[in-house]
Amino acid sequence: MPQLDSFIDSDCETLIQNVPGKFKPVFEKRNHSDKEKRAVYRYFFSRRPMKLPPSLKNRLINLYDPLADRSKRFPDGLRFCLNVYAGCEHTCKYCYVNGYSRESVGYSPHVKSGFREKLVKDMHDIKYFGVPVSPLHLSNSTDICQESLETQYRNTLFALQKISELRTLFSSVVLLTKNPRLLCEDEYISLLNRQSMRPVVVQVTCAFWRDEVRRFYEPDAPSIESRLKSIKLLTENNIDTEMRIDPLMPSSDIAEEERGHRRLNHYSLPEPQTREDLVSLIRFAKSAGVKTIIGKPLKIPVSNKAAQAKIMFGALFRDSFPIGKRKVQGGSWRLPECYQKSILSSVAAICEKEEIPFKFCKYDVLTRK
Repeated sequence: MPQLDSFIDSDCETLIQNVPGKFKPVFEKRNHSDKEKRAVYRYFFSRRPMKLPPSLKNRLINLYDPLADRSKRFPDGLRFCLNVYAGCEHTCKYCYVNGYSRESVGYSPHVKSGFREKLVKDMHDIKYFGVPVSPLHLSNSTDICQESLETQYRNTLFALQKISELRTLFSSVVLLTKNPRLLCEDEYISLLNRQSMRPVVVQVTCAFWRDEVRRFYEPDAPSIESRLKSIKLLTENNIDTEMRIDPLMPSSDIAEEERGHRRLNHYSLPEPQTREDLVSLIRFAKSAGVKTIIGKPLKIPVSNKAAQAKIMFGALFRDSFPIGKRKVQGGSWRLPECYQKSILSSVAAICEKEEIPFKFCKYDVLTRK
């Protein structure tokens, strides 16, 4: 293979043609100029690859879900994601990140080596190369406001400060957390309230109404009371806030002919989201000034790193299919399509009645400009 150097325009165009097919929409989805396409390549991919196709660089500000196949099931273009920390202290029993993380999430939550220097370099390179302005998500894999890590290191606060200095690099900024309490502190609120930071949205994941249920499924995550109180504080401080009821769990409230499996107590699982729970949660969100409800049905990774989730939900997912064989899609067990649609429809109907918008998670990501 001839030695190609992406800093030479003609070589860069050759390399772009040779990126893996799953990344092609990063270059093609939007109407990028040739110069912009070269900028995208130079930021994300190897400068002088030893072989083709070229590989992704190890960036802090990386592609949103770099493992996703954008040519098929995730039809997205250029979108940034910044995972501030590695691992997560919340140890949610259903955590889907264990399906593709190098380490089992929850075993070793920690800071990333050289985080601040690497973040500054990435932002410099985005600007230097002229990468097209695109949405930024913080973050889709690990919580940006883990209590012990963020209280000690303040790397999310540092990231927000740097983003505010170079805000024009990103078309929008979305923050995702189960611990919004930290974002209610004065230093964070003042940053999020800057006119130059807008548009910025805080998405708070709060899948349950009852804390005893939260303690079972999310044993080390913040209490429901803490999250709801923080949501109200954020909206009172004019921060655009959305609630993620995520994941939407299997439910005994769905008709048996649609769910297939027995009632959840048969599997030693507490009922996570009764209709009454969902109504209470959505009514609270509406009254607190939340802009949108976002959700997606539960999926369980087939990875051995997700052993706890597989043991907990394995029989239920098997029983939900008439043939007693679980469906695998994208490296995860999925509920039958009709069951997923019933779960989504039941939440959407409550949202419609309470007059608050509801969005499917992937739709929300793909339409975030």
